[in-house]
Amino acid sequence: MQLSPGYQESFSGLIESFATISSSRRCRVAIIGGGASGITSAKCLREDGHEPVIFESTDQIGGVWVYRKEVSSTFSTVHLQNSKYVSGFSDYPMPNHFSEFPHHSEVLEYLNNYVHHFKLIDCIRLNTRVKKVKKVGGFWEVTTCSPDGESTEIFDAIAICCGIYHEPKIPNFPGQEKFKGQIIHSKFYKEPSIFLGKKVVVLGNGPSGVDIAVVASYTADSVVWGFRKKRWMLPRYASGQPIDFNISRLNKLMPSKLLSLILGLKLYSVYLEHKKCNMLPGFNVEKSVPIMNDNILNRVRIGAIKTKPGISGFEENRVLFEDGTSVEADIVVYATGFQLNLPFLQDFLDDKNLEGLNFYKNVFHPELPQLAFIGFVYGNFIFPCSELQARWFSKVLSKEVSLPSEEQMTAEIQADRDKREKELVPSGYRHLRVPAFDYMDDIANQINARPQIWRNFKIAWELLTGPLVSTQYRLNGPNQWEGSAKWISSLSKLARHEINKV
Repeated sequence: MQLSPGYQESFSGLIESFATISSSRRCRVAIIGGGASGITSAKCLREDGHEPVIFESTDQIGGVWVYRKEVSSTFSTVHLQNSKYVSGFSDYPMPNHFSEFPHHSEVLEYLNNYVHHFKLIDCIRLNTRVKKVKKVGGFWEVTTCSPDGESTEIFDAIAICCGIYHEPKIPNFPGQEKFKGQIIHSKFYKEPSIFLGKKVVVLGNGPSGVDIAVVASYTADSVVWGFRKKRWMLPRYASGQPIDFNISRLNKLMPSKLLSLILGLKLYSVYLEHKKCNMLPGFNVEKSVPIMNDNILNRVRIGAIKTKPGISGFEENRVLFEDGTSVEADIVVYATGFQLNLPFLQDFLDDKNLEGLNFYKNVFHPELPQLAFIGFVYGNFIFPCSELQARWFSKVLSKEVSLPSEEQMTAEIQADRDKREKELVPSGYRHLRVPAFDYMDDIANQINARPQIWRNFKIAWELLTGPLVSTQYRLNGPNQWEGSAKWISSLSKLARHEINKV
């Protein structure tokens, strides 16, 4: 094993006093993963004078937004669930020429442009897989593998940014091994051509399951869509605007029941379609992450997609369902999600930690404050959430912000888990689910970046009534962006239909 120069220099520092080292307030940080969370972490760390190094196991940045015909978590027809206005990073909006709900190729272009704009190229190491992370005193020893061989370096802190969409969760039903058709996980699905003239069964009603069922319904001989619990299926537009424009700071000040009523009136036609399709969930929309898809209800309504409960088993040419019925099938797609697997952290995280990430505000392990998880949340608005998490982590490393005691963090973690178990619909991602806007405000409070209406009186109305964009978190506090007020004002005009294009 070759010891890199960085390792040798850092290792010599171990003989110095930890007090002297920790007082430097500037850290060398290993970032594991070069997707959206990894690159924004590098940018935020550099803003505060830290030295980030991104380790990306593949040949390019972008994470799940890199479309590969071999293996990736993106297929050819994927678009962002939410509009470009609320999905971008706070000081780098998505450009005017992008689709309002960008295609995966546009998202990847955006991430690459972000890297170039903020000059992050020099801190990225491609084709470099992290093999092991080991704690040595007050430091972290990171061993990596690359085409040049194995090497080890020392870092002051670690940001885990590899996400939750890597290892597919594949169920095992009775008789599955006897099935003569094709069974694939959504991770390995790429093009709709595989469905042409086939009898297709799709299991799962997350974003991938919904999209695949819809796409398959246009070319397949038949499509049966199985799921155990109904979820909210909402269109991407309401009242002529992106649906995420319907949430503002002003209406979030309303009592929750009144807000639900108002939103329900705006989406009345959608509710009717749910009823006609027998797809109406038995819980309020805030109890589960809604799925944005403009076609699923219509395809179910006209019979292009037949719905079934969960799968109970297989026969040679048939799929059996929990209601006692069965159908012939050529292809079965498991859109059954992913399971967390971080083999390089086995020395620190047991199964209890990995089950839903038992961490403080989904970011910090109470016993390892120099190890942060960035982007480990489930739902929408992942880019803005990741960015705020990274800003918080950076300020903690700089000692500009302090974390609560280990005991306080542990108590809050348990209280938060209890709340999620009580209020949210049971699912494999329940403990990673965050109410995006409340969560972002909470993290912004940690670094004093929550927008202060009275300090921004010129755009106060826009802040209260416009869409909740992450740019609001660049108005006040650290690392402000001079273009933030103008961007927020222009989006508010768009929301009021005063302009056709931002």
